[in-house]
Amino acid sequence: MGYYVNGNGELRIKKENLDKAYEALMALQDAPNKAKRGGSSGGDKAPRFWYSWMPEDLRTLPDTKAVFAELGFEVNDDENGDLLISCYDNKTGQEDVFFAAAAPFIEEGDYEWTGEDGDFWKWEFRDGKMYLLSGQRIYTHAAPIEVADLHAQQVAMVERIDAMFAKK
Repeated sequence: MGYYVNGNGELRIKKENLDKAYEALMALQDAPNKAKRGGSSGGDKAPRFWYSWMPEDLRTLPDTKAVFAELGFEVNDDENGDLLISCYDNKTGQEDVFFAAAAPFIEEGDYEWTGEDGDFWKWEFRDGKMYLLSGQRIYTHAAPIEVADLHAQQVAMVERIDAMFAKK
C-alpha cells in the first residue's frame, strides 16, 4: 500500500483542535460491533470487538498523535504544536474510519493512495468532511525508447560517477 500527500506533504490538525479530534476518535469506541472489522473474542460470553490493527480499547491510546501512529502513519509535531500526519506504509486496516471521524479537525488537503492491486484513490478534506475520490489513470503520449539510448544514458552515468571518484 502506498500513498502520497499533495501540497506540503502532510495533513495537519492544528494544536487547538487536537483535544476535539481526540474526543471524536474516542467516540469510535462506542460504534456498533459490526463496524469493527479487526476481530472479536469472548464467544457467547460478552464478546469484545475491535478495529483492524488497533487495540481493543481505544482509550489506551493517550492522544490524537498516538491514535494516528498506532494506525501506521508517521506523525510529528511542528514548531506551533500542530500535528502533522504524513507517511504510511502499512497493512490496510480501518484508517479511513479514523480519518473520517477526525475530518472536522483536519486542515483542508488531500491524500492519494495506490493499492497493492494497482487501484488508486484520494481522500480529500474540505469543509470539515472527508471525501473519497476514485482514481482514473490517463496516458497521453507515447515516446519510443531504444536500447542504444538507454545504454548511452547508462554509460554517461557511469562516466560521471568514475569522474567524481577520480577527483578524490
